[in-house]
Amino acid sequence: FTTCLPVDDFESYTDNIDAGETLWHTWIDGLTNGTGSYVGYEEANGGTFGEITIVHGGWQSMPIDYNNVGYPYYSEVEREFTSAQDWTVEDANALVLFACGKLANAEAPLYVTLEDTSQNSATVIHPDPAISRAVAWTAWKIPLSEFTNVNSRKVKKIRIGIGDKTNPTQDGLERVFIDDICVTKGAP
Repeated sequence: FTTCLPVDDFESYTDNIDAGETLWHTWIDGLTNGTGSYVGYEEANGGTFGEITIVHGGWQSMPIDYNNVGYPYYSEVEREFTSAQDWTVEDANALVLFACGKLANAEAPLYVTLEDTSQNSATVIHPDPAISRAVAWTAWKIPLSEFTNVNSRKVKKIRIGIGDKTNPTQDGLERVFIDDICVTKGAP
């Protein structure tokens, strides 16, 4: 295949809190995990707490507000899958996500962590620390082989973070947008 098999395209989220259909019902943010992250907006707009103007595909993306000025000096959102995900189906060998920032953002590393059902995890950091400032949507294609020691046939969690989790330092606060997370084949 030449297309991506979706992991999350962010199209299914609504402003229906009672039904558990909001972004933060699926993507755990700093209110739960103790980091400086906040997913979605405080006020619903157009039937969702997601972003409906700055989108890569479809009608909405996930805004992540990050605050790395205070402890723990990094921000992270996490999605846990109900059942393990096989990200090697149809010979898929790469994770793709689209990111967009704001020019006013401070430079802050963007990273993705995968965890499998055995709780093995690995983190890959975007090679350009200025990705948080990119005003155009940027595709980040990560070979699954870079997530060393993680079984790509049994992915249980994905985390997206802004900041340096290993060596946390103050590096600003602002907002980035994530859209169209998928797996595909043809890793670079």
